[in-house]
Amino acid sequence: MRLARLWLGIVVALALLAPWLAQNGPRDPVASALAAPARGLPFGADALGRDFLARMLVGTRLSLGLAGLAAAIAIGAGGAAGFAGAMLGSTADRLWLWTTNVLLSIPSLLLAMLLVAAWGPGIPAVVAAVGIGGAPVFSRVTRTVVLQLLGAGYVAAARAAGGGRLWTSLRHVLPNALPQLAPLAGTQFGWAFLGTTTLTFLGLAGDPALPEWGAMLNAGRVTLVSAPRLVLIPALAICLTILSVHALTAPSEIENTAR
Repeated sequence: MRLARLWLGIVVALALLAPWLAQNGPRDPVASALAAPARGLPFGADALGRDFLARMLVGTRLSLGLAGLAAAIAIGAGGAAGFAGAMLGSTADRLWLWTTNVLLSIPSLLLAMLLVAAWGPGIPAVVAAVGIGGAPVFSRVTRTVVLQLLGAGYVAAARAAGGGRLWTSLRHVLPNALPQLAPLAGTQFGWAFLGTTTLTFLGLAGDPALPEWGAMLNAGRVTLVSAPRLVLIPALAICLTILSVHALTAPSEIENTAR
């Protein structure tokens, strides 16, 4: 846990300080192709002579930002849909449940790839696709939590005292649901990070020169033998970040119940 917090703290700090720490532009050639690590170039240069450390630093901010936006879409859209379905009940809930079950039958990453294929490559498409791909799971868990809370005695007492459906949901149900959904929200960020870096690794970002960890991992494949650091560094950064997020936000019993 401490190591996970330490790593994530370092990653966040590097993302915030990237513009000041990067000595060179992430897209500007500054040395010969595949230049070895040296003074001024701690990670050496990539196949186009660009400062690899500068690209990793800028990629930290970009990778975290894309994952954060995708997770926000999944949490916001999925949470709102699950909350509304549970509160409205009846036909709306059955329709929502049928739609969610259909979407859950498709692996989230495959659903995201299908959406990007339909919309075309690009950063906005990647973020939206990963967010929508992760929304069904969060929506289903939200519905389970809300239904459990609706059966609580204090909610029934509030309704009996004359509280309307909207007031009761905002005053009693939502505040008690948020703490239970918080661990899954963290897990959702980890999945979003994996999803965005996977899609950019597959070249779906639309810009092969993008200084983003997944895109850099893809670009380094052609120099795996001659310059393995161009693959190992971003691959290690991606793995450590995902493992750290999941170490701090272990799946809760709520997620297991929803499945």
